[in-house]
Amino acid sequence: MSRRAKVSPDRSTISTQRVWALTALVAVQFWTALSSLPTDGQSYAAEAAAVCAVLAMFGLRSVPIRWIVRATALSSGLLLARFGELGAFGGIGGSWRVLAWLGVVAAALVLAPSSRATPGRTPGVVVRAEDVPAPESDAAARVLVDPGAGPRPRPGAVPVALMVASVALVGAAALLSGPRMATAFPVGARVGDVVDLGDNRQDNALVATDELDMTTRPRLSERVVMTVRSPLASFWRTETFDEWDGSTWRRSDQGGRYLDTDGRVEASPEDLAAVSGVDSEQEFRIEVGFATAVPSAPAAVQVDSVQELAQRPDGTLVSPDRALSRGTTYTVQSRQVPTDTERLRELGRGEVPTGVLERYAQPPVATERTIALARELTEGLDSNYDKVLALEGWMDDNTGYDLEAPLSPQGVDVVDHFLFDSQLGWCEQIASSLVVMARHAGVPARLTTGFTPGEWDAVGGRFVVREVNAHAWAEVWFPEVGWVTFDPTASVPLAGTDEATPGAAAVDWREVVGLGLLVVGVGALVMGPARRWAQRRTLARAEQRRVRELVRHRWDAAEEAAIERLGAGAGRPREPSETVSSYAGVVADLMEDP
Repeated sequence: MSRRAKVSPDRSTISTQRVWALTALVAVQFWTALSSLPTDGQSYAAEAAAVCAVLAMFGLRSVPIRWIVRATALSSGLLLARFGELGAFGGIGGSWRVLAWLGVVAAALVLAPSSRATPGRTPGVVVRAEDVPAPESDAAARVLVDPGAGPRPRPGAVPVALMVASVALVGAAALLSGPRMATAFPVGARVGDVVDLGDNRQDNALVATDELDMTTRPRLSERVVMTVRSPLASFWRTETFDEWDGSTWRRSDQGGRYLDTDGRVEASPEDLAAVSGVDSEQEFRIEVGFATAVPSAPAAVQVDSVQELAQRPDGTLVSPDRALSRGTTYTVQSRQVPTDTERLRELGRGEVPTGVLERYAQPPVATERTIALARELTEGLDSNYDKVLALEGWMDDNTGYDLEAPLSPQGVDVVDHFLFDSQLGWCEQIASSLVVMARHAGVPARLTTGFTPGEWDAVGGRFVVREVNAHAWAEVWFPEVGWVTFDPTASVPLAGTDEATPGAAAVDWREVVGLGLLVVGVGALVMGPARRWAQRRTLARAEQRRVRELVRHRWDAAEEAAIERLGAGAGRPREPSETVSSYAGVVADLMEDP
């Protein structure tokens, strides 16, 4: 005699079509979670998700469907939060996975059956006439509950309040807990989506280049380029240049090498921070579809990346064979030498090695009036630090930053045109002018491009770096410290001195929306039981009043009849004008007479 498999009771309340619809939603939840894992086997995520969903919904027939849906939502949400999709700024880059997950979770929770409804009617309070006590009875009036009173709910129906609460609480959990979980659990190195070659635009600041043309205007938008988890605020370096011909910057050393298997970066001899600096770690996540330049905080000493990367002799990083795609994450260990202005002023009087002077202090191409201005502003100063400050001060007083500034005419020295003619320009022109004048004053300097730190996201614990954060700045070499950033256009933290703290940011919109959804969800859960309790209390009070009125009226009528019978028996019938109270007093007196 065979034994039939046990089937969960909630499966009998929904149709087969509804089960298949829930299976599809569960499969999408599995897929969004599996595709976020840091593995190269993401191409099988869809197949694995479909198999898991079918096995869960049809193989576990003894498990209630609502349990399966809730467990899937919980497990997939934890995976997404753990591997950064919820925390790496839910709305950036691969955020469509998060949005899809939120939608299918809400739909599944609404579509899934609630606890199995018991056929019957809503309890109600009913008073039966035959249960009202007679006048001579000492029993209290009884209020009976009829389990058959009220409307009959539809089996398997999902209350609207539960739907609202499910959607609101899922959204609140994603917005409030997801970023915090991602902050607590670093993602580490992982491969991103398929490379989007259509994103290889001329203005893409993450495309590696060997030269920087100063006769073109950058077109930058608010699009997010990357996010960075870092304990310090830093400029994110991508390129350095040391040769200038009046209109274009180039790199004198075009060599390079692939990183070792352990990801170690071989520092250039003049990069002193890479040798004696304090360690820090940054985690970068690419948010554009195509990137060959690999940003890092200077000075990078080791990289953890799934893809093979290469380095230039100056320590900057590139991905020469396979471009980085959206969602790619890598971790950089970098070193900085903490310093201050007084130390830099003192170090600026020190001796500079011959190799540094020959490569970075040789006077570049410049007009006579540019050279004369540089020498005039730095005359009599014995510290390279003071020389750079003098050049920055003049530029701050006599030039301005403007992305719409006119381009330099063809064949005209860009630095000369900026300093003496337009006196308006963007970061490349300003930084180029500072480097060129610094070199003519004998100060070793180079041009560097990359990004400013970006906007601090307090919830996700990351810097959000956009296209408009693309930047160029000057780097000046100092003994014992190495390269130090200078820029008249931005507030530049000295190396290793400016920490990233959550308190530096305003309230994040996800905090506001998440708290709002949490209030709505909790309110939706509480309002139903509270409303039903209030209705029961109101109904009970109304029925008690009805019982008291009914009992009081019947008891008074019986007493009145009894008094009249007693008076008539004593030979004193009640007069029509007499009240019950006065007639009762007369009858009482008659009863007392012998």
